[in-house]
Parts: sequence; structure tokens; C-alpha cells
Amino acid sequence: MTNSDPLSLIEAKYIKGYLPNLFSWKELAYLINIRPLMTNQRVKLLDAEGRKFRWMGTGWNHDPNCYPPSLIRDLLDEMVIYFTDMSRATEKINDVARSIENTYQRQVDAHIYVCRNPELEHPFGAHFDEAYNVIIQCEGKTNFKIWDEVADKEGKTSNLTLNDKPILDVIMEPGDMIVVPMYYPHHAISLSPRMSVSFAFTQRGLLSIANEDRSWISL
Repeated sequence: MTNSDPLSLIEAKYIKGYLPNLFSWKELAYLINIRPLMTNQRVKLLDAEGRKFRWMGTGWNHDPNCYPPSLIRDLLDEMVIYFTDMSRATEKINDVARSIENTYQRQVDAHIYVCRNPELEHPFGAHFDEAYNVIIQCEGKTNFKIWDEVADKEGKTSNLTLNDKPILDVIMEPGDMIVVPMYYPHHAISLSPRMSVSFAFTQRGLLSIANEDRSWISL
């Protein structure tokens, strides 16, 4: 990465009230009810028991590997679930993704993270990613902690034991935003039923190679 690369300017930071009303429980329910959207490639179940689920599809289903809405609703009370390939889920999310792409010249995805039961342990614990993340709290409250960049980038990535104090330790409420640079350990602790949207991008995913169609049509 060169000094002229906009990624070189990214640092861990927290901004309160950055973008209220980005995404709601009602909008999530709308997406879940679109069964063909809920493929097993988009829906990620963080199930501590590692269970596999099966269901019967009708003869009209073009893709039988789509979770039934009622199953997702039940599982939301039992585990953390996140939904990928969601950068065009709504016009607002699409607009944020476009803004980040224009700023950092990288392809951006949006992951919708949901924890409806605050008693659940985060399955990753304190962990770091090989991606940059801009996270916006949409519903509920989260205690979010970020530690400084790890020295060992090839070792364990999740459920880390960290003895240093975090460089950020905040209570995120709807509209708040936090930036997590690559290789910075972080931990999200649910204080209530909560939902956030994480906009992820990497060093390699240059817009000059490929880019998402960010136009938003109306009829």
C-alpha cells in the first residue's frame, strides 16, 4: 500500500449519530420474506452446535437452497445470523456502499448482522478480519471494543485473549458508526436485541477491476 492509496488514511474511530435510520427491523423482515433472496450462500448461521437444516421445496422453486422465512425467524432467537451480498438491499445501504467505494476505490459488500438474544455469546469473540469494516448500528445497543493492530497476522484470528486495554470502548446506539481497520481485533457485545450493517472492503478488490452497478431505478 502506498501513501497515495486512500486506505493508508484509515484509522479506528467512532462517530455518534453518524447515520440514523439506515435500516430497520421492518426492512429486515421484508428481505427475509423474499424467499429467493435467502440463499444458503447469503444467509450465514453462527450456530454453536453446527446444525444442518433441511426443508421441502415446491415444484415451483427454481432454487431449493433458499431458507424458508419462518425458519430464519425461529433461528434468529437461537443464534447470531448475518446476511451477505446485501449492498443493494435498500437504496440507503446502496448509497453508503457507493460513498465508501468512491472514497477508497474498493469494491464494497454489506453484511447485515443480527443478534436478537443478548444472552448469546458472540461466536467469534475478540477477533480480527482481513478486511476493513465501516459498521453502522441500526437497532439496539452494542458494547463495541477495538484493540490496536495485531503483530502476528498469520496466527489465530478469533476468540483471542487480549491483555491490553482497547483503544476504543463505546456503547453503540442506532445511527452510530465505527471504523475497524484490517487486522485490528474487535469484539461486539450485545446489550439488547440489535442489528448492524457492516460495509466490508479489502486491499485487493479494486474498483478498476470490477464494480457494482450502483444505479437505483424507479418505474
